[in-house]
Amino acid sequence: MREERALSQSEIEALLGQLPGRGGEVQDDLSASARAAGRNFARVVKAYDFRRPDKFSKEQWATLQSMHEQFARIVGATFSSRLRTLVEVHLTSIEQGLYEEWQREVPNPTVCCVLSMYPLPGNIVVEFGMEVAGEIIDRLLGGTGIRLPSDHEFGEIETGLLRAFSRSITHPLQEIWSQIQPLEPQVQDIGLDASLVQVAAPMDVVVNVSFEVVLGGQAGRMSLCLPYTVLESVVSKLSAQIWMSSGKYTALTDEEHRARVALIQRSRLDLVARLGGVDVTAGMLMELQEGDTFVLDHRSGNTLDVLVGGRVRFTGLPGTSGSHLAVQIATVVDDDLTGRIAPMTVQLPDSTGEAAVA
Repeated sequence: MREERALSQSEIEALLGQLPGRGGEVQDDLSASARAAGRNFARVVKAYDFRRPDKFSKEQWATLQSMHEQFARIVGATFSSRLRTLVEVHLTSIEQGLYEEWQREVPNPTVCCVLSMYPLPGNIVVEFGMEVAGEIIDRLLGGTGIRLPSDHEFGEIETGLLRAFSRSITHPLQEIWSQIQPLEPQVQDIGLDASLVQVAAPMDVVVNVSFEVVLGGQAGRMSLCLPYTVLESVVSKLSAQIWMSSGKYTALTDEEHRARVALIQRSRLDLVARLGGVDVTAGMLMELQEGDTFVLDHRSGNTLDVLVGGRVRFTGLPGTSGSHLAVQIATVVDDDLTGRIAPMTVQLPDSTGEAAVA
């Protein structure tokens, strides 16, 4: 029978030194292994928010950004033509988020235009800041773009004007999506409270595209809200190769810019010298007969208003140029034209219906 004996103190200490966490050399080896495992673990682990799943690859995201940069340029040109003033639109950001977050970020009140994207399912939202909407309404009504008070409430007529104006966005949308998926956007509704516009569930993923709108020298904001449920069927087509093959990404050369400017310079504009006016009642107008005379509110010798495109741009003095009636430009009314217009004489239309500038 083997003899049983108790371990000495030195033997106990030797055994304890071999356990994990005890002893210098063993502890160092274990710590080095743990650190190496930690480094490998940190390289593998990536933060992921299940409430914000990434729906787009880097290439698809870059394509979306290029498309909406082009959208900004087309919208700027469209708004300039519609409002008869220079409008610049710039892409400021494009982000992925949740629909309820977009609703919270949008100020209240604001103008929300709901558009269908047939044949894609569902609707998108085009949102204008009140400062932009106010200037649009003022210019559509013949004003100079004076901003409305922030607490101004839009009536039925103003809302109807905004609804009609929002249709001008459908063409730029068609243009940027034509190579990816031909669309037929249509305005469905318009509202003044983003919280009441329901084009997606609160937790649905949306693409929020923000723009800066410079209209009449004043900056405002505009945004697009594109639910992923609308884009899901065409996400796979968001390829840079497909988008670039459309040629819409190509920037204009200097020669092309000069050619377009030259084309604009040859454009014909209506120029009118207003001799004066008089207020009459509808009854007097109905009773007018040949030979009746009105006294105009303009005194002889005073300058006349000279209108271009229906707006007073100059003042002038009436006279003759050869055998033609004419008006000589005296002052420039529009500050944007100051320093660009040399003194000139405009011959009023003759029997041929043509006018001349000397």
